[in-house]
Amino acid sequence: MSTALREDNDFEAILASLSERLPDEAIKQRVGWRDQSGEEHWIDYIEWHTAAEILDRVCPDWSHQVRDINVIGDLVAVTAAITIKGVTRCGIGVDSALDEKGIKGAEHDALKRAAVKFGLARSLYRDGKSKRKRAASNDISAKKGADADVVTEKQLSAIYAIAKAKSLDAQLESMALFRCEPEKLSRSAASELIDHLRNIRISA
Repeated sequence: MSTALREDNDFEAILASLSERLPDEAIKQRVGWRDQSGEEHWIDYIEWHTAAEILDRVCPDWSHQVRDINVIGDLVAVTAAITIKGVTRCGIGVDSALDEKGIKGAEHDALKRAAVKFGLARSLYRDGKSKRKRAASNDISAKKGADADVVTEKQLSAIYAIAKAKSLDAQLESMALFRCEPEKLSRSAASELIDHLRNIRISA
C-alpha cells in the first residue's frame, strides 16, 4: 500500500472515530435561549476539555491555533483552526469582550466548532433541537410545545443562502445578535436574522 493511500485510510479512520456517538456523561446542558413567553429552551453541548481529551486519544498529533480575533461592540469573535493529518478546518466562537473569561470562552467555542467539522459532536450542532428541562420527560404534548417555536428548515436554508451570497458568516451574525447559533434560534428570531442579513449592504 502506498504511503499516500495509507495516510488517506488513517485520516478516514480518525474521522470515523471522532464521529462516534458520545457517552452520555460527556454531554452537558445549558439554557440556549428563551422564547417570547419566557420559556427556557435547553441545548446539549460538550465542554472544550472533553473535546480536547477525545482529540488527544484519537489523533495525538493534532494541533490548533488562533487565526483571528475581532471585537464587535462588547463581543469578541475568535477564529480558530484545528489541523489533523495535514487537514485544517476553522471555527468561529463569540463571547463577551469585557473580560478575559469571555475571550477564552470564545476561543474554546471556536475550537469546538472547528472540531465539529471533523465530526466530533456533530450531531449536537446539526440536530438544532432545543429542549425544555421538565420533570415529565416522556410527556409528548410538552415536547411538541417545546419544539413548536424552533427555527424551521426553510428559515435555516434562507439564512445560510443569504449569508453565502453576501460572503457573510451566518453563525457569527447570529451569535452577535442573539448569542446562539442559527440552529438554536426561535422562529421569530430567525425571521429577524433573515431581515438583518438582507439589509446588510456589501460595499463593492
